Amino acid sequence: MFRRSLLIASIGLLLGACAQNPSISAKTEPATTQNTPPNIIFLIGDGMGFEYISAYRYALSERGQSLAATPFDEMLVGAATTYPDDTTWITDSASSATALATGVKSYNGAIGVDAEQHPQQTMMEKARQLGWHTGAISTSQVTHATPAAFFTHHPSRQMYNEIADSFASTKFGERWSFDLLLGGGMSYFKRADKNWLPELAQQGMQVVTDYQQLDATQQLPVLGLFAPVALPYAVDDQPRLAQLTRNALRLLSSAQTTSGKPFALMIEGSKIDWCGHANDIACAIGEIQDFAQALQVAKDFQQEHPNTLIVVTADHSTGGLTLGQGGVYEWHSERVMAIENSLEVLVPELLARSREQWRDYLQPRLNLPVSDAQWQQLAETELAGSLDRNAHERILRKALVALISEVTRTGWTTTGHTAVDVPIMATGPYAEQLRGYKDNTEIGQLLLQIVR
Repeated sequence: MFRRSLLIASIGLLLGACAQNPSISAKTEPATTQNTPPNIIFLIGDGMGFEYISAYRYALSERGQSLAATPFDEMLVGAATTYPDDTTWITDSASSATALATGVKSYNGAIGVDAEQHPQQTMMEKARQLGWHTGAISTSQVTHATPAAFFTHHPSRQMYNEIADSFASTKFGERWSFDLLLGGGMSYFKRADKNWLPELAQQGMQVVTDYQQLDATQQLPVLGLFAPVALPYAVDDQPRLAQLTRNALRLLSSAQTTSGKPFALMIEGSKIDWCGHANDIACAIGEIQDFAQALQVAKDFQQEHPNTLIVVTADHSTGGLTLGQGGVYEWHSERVMAIENSLEVLVPELLARSREQWRDYLQPRLNLPVSDAQWQQLAETELAGSLDRNAHERILRKALVALISEVTRTGWTTTGHTAVDVPIMATGPYAEQLRGYKDNTEIGQLLLQIVR
């Protein structure tokens, strides 16, 4: 409840600032200089279908009272399809990111290439060729599908080492393809067969590995790697995306002041999707909150720099989330907000304890009204001795999802992606051109047209 109170208080302060400054709403189109393209801040909530935003809004609200506002609300302009270049209707993050970055459909797993594996120009590459400043932020590893598709070209998203090599070696003249790259993924740049970090530093790249170091950084280019793979979940650690966004905009706008050139920044709330794959509702709300705070930082920046376009969308939705489960017409948002850890933390801790200790460990972390019968059912979860640890984790995670879903009335239909449409939100120059029902390629095509 304490965490929930902090959440509501922080969002109230943010939205109070918005109310006092209506110039940052989606209904206001900041004037743009005829010959000066706008800065582009492109936020992608990985796995964030409409249902996740609904869940976030209810999580901020008291049941039976008026719904709380969110930073997303006034920006909604349309919806987008997400299907890949095949017959499945269901995209993965790589195919969808390629569509958003290049305006071209491709197959699942494709990174910046079309269905024939031909490289396609991305908005970031076009921007770089024209002298723009470019950057990306991700709460997963920076070599993951979404950031990779905006800067590199590979036939498979699984080529993490090769993607890191592309980031480290691709240049436009004397400049890397990016000015700023922030997120996880240290293990792909510093590995047994190749350590890029000393080489990059020698060439003039500032490599930072902790947040305080980033706060003190004053100039570009910057490669910030803050975890071996992905950053921790916000529910288990603390939100980081707003801090990364604030520093990115500080550094990019400073460079813009010197060069006179616009910038393009992609910001990915990567692990909304990971929580959806895990069917972990408390985890998902924490990641949406992290993403919303980053969006508010972008909106505050736009208030000071009105020639800035902000676009928000998702690459797909994940998990088939439903607010309501088991035929009961209730969703207990306050119970969701009482959960203090992700399943990624809880499951290994349970396996390290005897079954008799499970209830004592979980009770203060779930903070849910679990009945004795439900505790007994969990304690009787069958973990066959012939199975390995990964199998035991899967079984126990499924049991916890069932328990949390029943008590909170949260429903899930899959541990994969779904083909539902996703929101398009925009404010600033050109935002009206995203109004209505679009395909995800149309978002990418418009951004490529804006870069000039």
